[in-house]
Amino acid sequence: MKHFFHHVWQKRSQVGPWLFLMLLSGIIFKYTYDAPLTLGQFHHNLPLLLRVVAVALCLWSIYQILMVFFPGLQKYQIKRIGRNRVSLPRDGIVYLLMMTVLFVGSVLSRENMLMLVFAMMTGPFVLNGWITYSMLKQIQLKRLIPQRVMVGETFTAEIILENNKKVLAAHLMEVTDEVINGDDQLSPSVVFRRVGPRQQVSAHYSAKLMRRGIYEFGPLQVSTRYPLGLVKRGAVFSEFSELIVHPQIGRLSSQWADDFFSIAEVAQQSRSRKGVFDDEFNHIREYRTGDSQRAIHWRSSARLGELMVQEYHQNRNYDLIIGLDLWLPAYPSEQQSERMEWAISFIGTLCREHLRYSRDTKLTLVSQGKTLETLEVGIGSQGLEYLLDFLATVQPGKSTVKKEFPRLVAEASTPRSRTVLITTRCEQDVPKRERLQTCFEEPGNELSGQWRLLEADPEILSRWLILENS
Repeated sequence: MKHFFHHVWQKRSQVGPWLFLMLLSGIIFKYTYDAPLTLGQFHHNLPLLLRVVAVALCLWSIYQILMVFFPGLQKYQIKRIGRNRVSLPRDGIVYLLMMTVLFVGSVLSRENMLMLVFAMMTGPFVLNGWITYSMLKQIQLKRLIPQRVMVGETFTAEIILENNKKVLAAHLMEVTDEVINGDDQLSPSVVFRRVGPRQQVSAHYSAKLMRRGIYEFGPLQVSTRYPLGLVKRGAVFSEFSELIVHPQIGRLSSQWADDFFSIAEVAQQSRSRKGVFDDEFNHIREYRTGDSQRAIHWRSSARLGELMVQEYHQNRNYDLIIGLDLWLPAYPSEQQSERMEWAISFIGTLCREHLRYSRDTKLTLVSQGKTLETLEVGIGSQGLEYLLDFLATVQPGKSTVKKEFPRLVAEASTPRSRTVLITTRCEQDVPKRERLQTCFEEPGNELSGQWRLLEADPEILSRWLILENS
């Protein structure tokens, strides 16, 4: 309940105006019953008309509030696809008011000069509307975007406008795109200064998406106010696309190799090796933040005057099992959401590093969130792409640890496998019987090989995971 009220409080700036409008409509509706005779002096149907207006305003406010708290309802909206969108900008409204004053004044005063000025002002207004209508005829829009990007990665979308008219050019065409993913809603736009007859021109806009998942693009809306800016006419094109935004992938620091599985390997190896796994020396490079001091090559550092480290290619000829316990409450806090994103980024980075340097091995991911999923990924770029697509769309759950989750992880583990379990729960805040580690201590769920359990705390994971913006 506390998180629910916190969620409502965060939306107060968006909900406040609509609540005020609901209150105002209620006051108007009540006043029509308290003073019907007073309102009836102006017109006998005025109380009924005000009641209809008050009810309409109240329903509209409720609709807007629902859209704030449940943005997913937007996909059920009926989008008009056509060329029947006409609006008046601020300049056009002022111009129309001036025309109305002149017309009313000429009728009341019977002055022909005012009627003449009104007629002269009507010409540019009608001409502007006809030109905008003509320029929107026989034009086509197309959008080109990449299929996949990563969180925080800047990409470019290309908008192509094609003018199929034989004579008339299109001037000052503003194209607006819609980008939607849950609560995120963006409206990037580009402007085409001039597109000649039988000509095709492209424009670009850049975007940086900070939330993983599937973003829906479309429809495309084009509008113009050329040449006088008095009338704005637009059209909507059913150009829809989807973009998969992968979680942010970083790199593992050398601390990961020092902290995990090293003790057992040292005991098993008959000779000492650099690094944790059966590594092969690759090259010497400059020191980077997060590198282990054990990897510093002092002779090269002294010769070049800067810190240099030895880098190894890790031959990880072992099966990697990953158990992802993705949990969030119904109304998560910002810290809880951050834990979830760090867990997914860490898993994605770990899988990429394993698939890059492994051969003849298997990668198994068991995910428990909104649903229970098991993925077996092969070596290669296609396997990594399939895995990242899954991590981009995986959703958290709010239930306790399911019995099938530890069983599936235990069945996938072998004596030559290594298992990494990561959970977004705070193990100290839940009862001992519901902790993830307790589930793997039950008979039948024991893990083979080496394994480790991690909490998805940014302070803990930042020791091994290095992100560009961290």
